[in-house]
Amino acid sequence: MSYLKNTFLQLPLNNAVDIYSSKAVPHLIKKNKMATISVAVVISLFYIIRDQVFKPPQNLRHIPYFGYFSILKSILKNESLLDRGKNVNMEFVKSIPDGLYLEPGKIGWEIQVSNSEDIKHILLKYELFPKTDFSEGCEETLVSKFIGGPNLVIVAGDEWKSQKKIFNPAFRRSMPVKLFGNITQQLFKRIEGSEKTLDVSDLMMRCTLEAIGKAGFGFDFEAVNKENSKWTKLYNEVVEGFRDFKYFMFPTLDQELLWLFPKRKLLHQKLDTLMDMLDEVVQKKRELLKQGQVRNNDLEENERDLLTLMLESEEQEEGSISDKELKANLCVFFYAGHDTTSASLSFVLYYLAKHLEIQERARKEVNLILGDGLEDVIPTVEETKQMTYINQIIKETLRLKAPVPRLTPRLVTEDTFLSGTFIPKGSRVTINIYDMHHSEKVWENPTEFDPDRFSQEESNYTWVPFGSGARQCIGMNFSLNEQRVMIAMILRKYTLSLPKNSVHPDDVSTSGAPVVVPHELYITFNKIY
Repeated sequence: MSYLKNTFLQLPLNNAVDIYSSKAVPHLIKKNKMATISVAVVISLFYIIRDQVFKPPQNLRHIPYFGYFSILKSILKNESLLDRGKNVNMEFVKSIPDGLYLEPGKIGWEIQVSNSEDIKHILLKYELFPKTDFSEGCEETLVSKFIGGPNLVIVAGDEWKSQKKIFNPAFRRSMPVKLFGNITQQLFKRIEGSEKTLDVSDLMMRCTLEAIGKAGFGFDFEAVNKENSKWTKLYNEVVEGFRDFKYFMFPTLDQELLWLFPKRKLLHQKLDTLMDMLDEVVQKKRELLKQGQVRNNDLEENERDLLTLMLESEEQEEGSISDKELKANLCVFFYAGHDTTSASLSFVLYYLAKHLEIQERARKEVNLILGDGLEDVIPTVEETKQMTYINQIIKETLRLKAPVPRLTPRLVTEDTFLSGTFIPKGSRVTINIYDMHHSEKVWENPTEFDPDRFSQEESNYTWVPFGSGARQCIGMNFSLNEQRVMIAMILRKYTLSLPKNSVHPDDVSTSGAPVVVPHELYITFNKIY
């Protein structure tokens, strides 16, 4: 390794890559696969920083920072973004009065922001702090190919306003709680046909995938009923690839150096198959709508799936949208509506299994609203609004374990100040949800699970798992209602506990970036009726 290091330091980057490819790779592949990956990451690092030094640019050096090797260490330790926040960032943040620090991002240095007043300023002044292009610097990577298109989460200015005009009405009208309840009943059949102790991450993945498929665009993944349905297996493999931290932080591994990772290359091919399926869904839905066929058999008679609602909004001249934009938005709704909701539900079930007194209090609330009879009851929208304590549990879970610990970076379009610190034009700022949600300056006993801290509603920008302001996550209410329905129905039917051999006795371990999920989380379901 010392020979390689000296070679790279002395030669131009292209020559270094040629030497690495022709001389080092064949030997390393034979000897040590891990060494191959490690050196590939080092090469990627050189691609990223190019002619830069390992320190931030001169105009940002007044802000404390973590360097590239700190990120590399987290990758080699297989830390998730939540793990990194807990193990690396938080102690550092405690010592910084303004809560600002620098950290390398996938295309350069980012200012991490954890002060609630600064966060409020950034979220409200979205024209001063527009979102950066998610695909910049990582074009044609696995994640970018799926959610990097011209979607509502990424676009800005007039394009964003045009898309919002179409999609906002669709999400306001789409609240299929009966579908959520039907899927939960399918889940019960799966649980009853299995062992009592099950991987809840897998269960919740299946339920949320089924929900977003049927409610999103009328597609049945058969995720809950079938163990190895074709599309469930394909999508799950691709999503697992999205979460690999090293490819997220070093896009070159997923671009110029993709040839080094044949399994990763295969995932790209599988994603292409998935994207072709979505193309077919969009075209078929357009044709059905032209024929006047808007019925979705998985929904109530007066309900529409999201894709139908989007197309209807377009026809009603609320805006216009190309097939490319429509597909890009389907992908991001699909990913956000499935992966983040699945992780949130899994984390909630973990905390309920760990804190039995909180679980029992939540069950009493549900039985008071839905009755304590020994049969399944699907809540109505109005009944979900009465679930005050369930809502507190969800909010506290999202505080401690936000599946997306950092929001998309934003570009500073003019010189400004955050907490009295000068932020030059052209900088990138990232709202660090984890740091703010765990700050002792904001929360009393921030590492404790205490749903009662949300007994009174506050709007001081200290809780932002969905963002806030004009660009708040458009699918927030969809996700929260899905969680309320499933949690309520599960609590009426089962008591939850951690198995004696649980690998999560004190805190749930996690994996992934940019979306973080529980790692091998097993929970025991004991039937009440």
